[in-house]
Amino acid sequence: MPLGQVELALRVIAGLFVIVAPTLLFLGLWRGLEAMRDDELIQQAHQRTEMREQSPTGPDWPADALTDDTVSLLSETNMSVVTCGTCGTPNMQDATYCQECLTELEQSV
Repeated sequence: MPLGQVELALRVIAGLFVIVAPTLLFLGLWRGLEAMRDDELIQQAHQRTEMREQSPTGPDWPADALTDDTVSLLSETNMSVVTCGTCGTPNMQDATYCQECLTELEQSV
């Protein structure tokens, strides 16, 4: 082969490599990330999302348990309540953020 054809062949091969290599590297990265993902963690996240979509918009426990002194579910489980200063939603004592507005709660010690 003449020298001009060899040079042209090398340029074509280099061009094909530059075009194809990023796609192959991306697909390899994608496959690697799929292989490394934690399927159990993803399943738990999907279940939590489904439960939040199915639950009412209020707190996860009945509101009358917070106000009724005779029937206090919180006293039976030794739970106390922290009220959010921003929206007034009752939250469990060990909560860091409000379950309604996601404002950071002040921890009383």
